[in-house]
Amino acid sequence: MYRIKILKNSTIQFLFLILLTFKKSYQKLVGISTNGARAVIINDKEEVLLVMHTYTPGWHFPGGGVDKGESPREAVIREVREEAGVIVQENPVIFECYFNIYGGVDDIVSLYIIKKFQIQKIKSKEIAEVKWFPINRLPENASKATKRRIAEIFFNLEKSERW
Repeated sequence: MYRIKILKNSTIQFLFLILLTFKKSYQKLVGISTNGARAVIINDKEEVLLVMHTYTPGWHFPGGGVDKGESPREAVIREVREEAGVIVQENPVIFECYFNIYGGVDDIVSLYIIKKFQIQKIKSKEIAEVKWFPINRLPENASKATKRRIAEIFFNLEKSERW
């Protein structure tokens, strides 16, 4: 039973990567840029909430793409609920907008800070794990961008224009 579940998850992950590759290739071909929104969620203990995706290695801030007709703020509120079970109780505050190239496609990432929220347990096919980390003890496999943003927010590192 366990082996079947692993195979099923592997197949879903493989199909997801194929679709993502196709989508990014099309966007690159026709020159479509994308918009993303991510959140630095901070609790009272000065810990940040990070997620481990099923389709890419490392720990990242929760977030994702901005849907058609959706503002980046609306997207980040939706994404943190879908990925981490975070129910935002106060409007997220924009920290910065960054330029990124993702899959060969220009991407603008809006980064928000969320401090007032509730958490509900959820299951997501997209997220393998959700965990709190002290800001001064991030996991080694946190993404380079995640580490950089933490340094910008908490340790006064000069803001970069690139994700």
